[in-house]
Amino acid sequence: MDIEALRAFKYAVESGSISQAAERLNYSQSNVTTKIHKLEQQLKTTLLYRHNRGCSATPKGEELFQYAVQIFKTIDLAEYAMQDEDHPKGTLKIGSMETTAAVRLPEILADYHRQFPLVELSLQTCPTKQLVESILQFDIDAAFVTGPIVHTSLLAETVFREKMLLIYPQDKPDFNLESATILVFKTGCSYRFQLEKYLRCEGITSYRLMELGSLEAIVGCVAAGLGITLLPEAVYETYAKYYELSYKELPQEFAVIDTQLISHKENPSVPLQRFLQLLRKQCVM
Repeated sequence: MDIEALRAFKYAVESGSISQAAERLNYSQSNVTTKIHKLEQQLKTTLLYRHNRGCSATPKGEELFQYAVQIFKTIDLAEYAMQDEDHPKGTLKIGSMETTAAVRLPEILADYHRQFPLVELSLQTCPTKQLVESILQFDIDAAFVTGPIVHTSLLAETVFREKMLLIYPQDKPDFNLESATILVFKTGCSYRFQLEKYLRCEGITSYRLMELGSLEAIVGCVAAGLGITLLPEAVYETYAKYYELSYKELPQEFAVIDTQLISHKENPSVPLQRFLQLLRKQCVM
């Protein structure tokens, strides 16, 4: 079996697109199509459904995809085992909540890149729930999530302790919590869960939620008077320099959230181990 054809097939399934798989591999789209077609001929089965939206795996294709994930995981393990631990190379895929990525990670990632320039770094942001799923599927190497995370397949280490603040427009110090619009990230965000828990504790069970897609959008909309939100103090201090914001402190049981770095127990990546060592030196709870 052509390992590059299998890789092209795996990328096509992951992205749902032949063209995106080609871009990821730096191949032409026709080259990827030919490789997958030859793989289908060799295995005497159809692996992909082609449709207007891209492509998706057939039942046999899904079965092969699961094998492909394990095959490339084994290849990665072999490469890690052969690496020079003082000069790691390869990829390091980091996931993070958007708030952590915005205010906690830039200096850490820049320092890591200076020390280990041969490692190809990537960062994706999404809520805690999706990040945990990505770690379990080996889609990313490590993720900054809201703790505590307890799972038999995961390692979790608390790296930041965030003081949470209720953020509101500077010109509305007397806002009414019961009538205010609550600005949040999409479902799966731990800060959203904490804010809703606080509202219920205050006896507020009916409220208006508005989901926004980015931290910048949430902060900007709060400053414009659209609503209120819950964010770490470190985020408030960063954005209060540019936006007219005020805050309210929360009762102790809602005021602190730990950020943990999680990784899979079966991921022996040398780039990941070097990242963990750097993080332990730099992070202060």
